[in-house]
Amino acid sequence: DHVFTLCTEGRAHRINCYWPNPLVEGYIIRVHKLFFSNCTVDHEVWVDPPDGTLTALILVPVFLTLAMIALVVWCSKRSDLLA
Repeated sequence: DHVFTLCTEGRAHRINCYWPNPLVEGYIIRVHKLFFSNCTVDHEVWVDPPDGTLTALILVPVFLTLAMIALVVWCSKRSDLLA
């Protein structure tokens, strides 16, 4: 509730209204109920993936990049032989 009070107070000051203002607070509550009725108070906590997954996500693009570089170099040397 404290966060909501700070939010409504800040919004009231932005539009140059005095605080506390039941009219502004009621308007903000109606807008919140209309557009954010499904919001949750708890924030989702992000966690890192397991080490194996993280390692794979890092190493696969690195090795693909190295393989593409090697392929380009190999093809450019081979085109010199064919020309």
